[in-house]
Amino acid sequence: MLEIIENDGGKMKDYTFLTEAAEKVMDYYQIPGCAMAVAEGGEISFFHFGWADKKNKKKFTEHTVSGIGSCTKSMTAMAALYLEDHGVLSLDRPVADYIPGFKMWDDTASRAVTLRDMLCHRTGVAGHDGTWPDGSITRPEFLRRIQYMEANRPFRTEAQYSNVMYVAAGGIMEMATGQSWESLLEEIIFRPLGMDHSFCLMKEAEHQGNCAVPYRWDHGICEMPRWNIDMAGPCGSVMSTAEDMSKWLLFHIGDGHAGGKTILKEKSFEDMHRPQVLMDYPHIQGGRSLGYALGWRVLDYKGHIVQQHTGKIEGYSAFQFYLPGTGNGAVFLQNLHAPDNPFIFAMQGLLLDHFLGFPSRDWGKLYTGEGKRAEESAYHELEFRLLPDVTVKGTSLSHNIFDYVGKYSSPAYGIFEVVYEKGRLWLHERDVKYREMTHLYYDTFQVDCIKEDTDLYTVPLTFRTGGLTGKIEGFDILLEPEVKNICFKKI
Repeated sequence: MLEIIENDGGKMKDYTFLTEAAEKVMDYYQIPGCAMAVAEGGEISFFHFGWADKKNKKKFTEHTVSGIGSCTKSMTAMAALYLEDHGVLSLDRPVADYIPGFKMWDDTASRAVTLRDMLCHRTGVAGHDGTWPDGSITRPEFLRRIQYMEANRPFRTEAQYSNVMYVAAGGIMEMATGQSWESLLEEIIFRPLGMDHSFCLMKEAEHQGNCAVPYRWDHGICEMPRWNIDMAGPCGSVMSTAEDMSKWLLFHIGDGHAGGKTILKEKSFEDMHRPQVLMDYPHIQGGRSLGYALGWRVLDYKGHIVQQHTGKIEGYSAFQFYLPGTGNGAVFLQNLHAPDNPFIFAMQGLLLDHFLGFPSRDWGKLYTGEGKRAEESAYHELEFRLLPDVTVKGTSLSHNIFDYVGKYSSPAYGIFEVVYEKGRLWLHERDVKYREMTHLYYDTFQVDCIKEDTDLYTVPLTFRTGGLTGKIEGFDILLEPEVKNICFKKI
């Protein structure tokens, strides 16, 4: 399954320790395919494993287009810093000063929130991953929905990872420049770095013909449809290759220089990688979080600084990391999104110890179990049941089943729809169709497989009645566990 390509023109390096461990961990978790770009001393080596398309036996290579998920955030942050370098906007000026009518849930945040607050996750707003994507609106229109997303922490008191705020940052950049976020990344990053096979829009990636098939595990490997999150692109839509991502990695290893040119000012490059806020996050054993920078997570590994970020979008996962000042780092791309951390951290641990000259350790064994294959439960870590502990037996609906059918609107979440088909009710979560609804008691239903980014929630939904007629006027649903139920009005 393994192929190795050296493109550094130098002596072949011995990475047997890495390739053997990668094959074992991939086999344990049944990861279909993977490509790695490893930088050592600023020179790149590529490693290939498995399949981009199992059914048609297409290999996963350094040219395979695959989702980088939240590694996109480092690109969005860089675009914002570039625009600041050129006087287009400021990371530290209140957004409300130059985006007319911009508001947050909290009045203090409405007046003071900046792009920096958004890019380092300290706005106080809960995750609200159920608000995106929504292909029926633009990013500037999404900005108007932010005010209806309830905060769960005081402004600037605690870091809470937020995809929503990166979508908002993209919308702000669009309003400040009159250009789309996609065109900004093309102009600021892809073209200068020669990343000719990196795409922000799903259709452009799919048209390449070498786009990896996304997979999930459910009692076996299953193909899944590609999830179009174009509207929410600034938080995670970029599709790229190991070859292109190696150029992105070398740009950072080179302290913001590419092709003999300086793309970011030195101050801005340092700002992007400087911890801005305390934040803990999953990382390798032996590491210690130093906080979140701008699109990068900063780790201390045995006294050495590591810049890194994970990426995960449905059917794909990715990881980027490097050690500043050493010329060393790596990028991994896989076409399975869960579980991804065991593979990512096992490979990172091996490489960090190799780069730093530490004694070798069996990182593969550390992140796998005793058997030959992972247990089924390992693949369902992103599934959550949020139903109430109590129930009421012997109750019935207050209305005819067809009275619940219709479209329902939330100012933050957009339009959901309840339909009746095949003898039961289903919920359409915007473009995510046919979430199964099961009656629990009175007018409360269980809704299965609500999508919140790559998480799947099983949640309660309760219909509301009102007025003298007692008609169904809306429903309340637990879409964001950190705040009150989200209220939808029937339209």
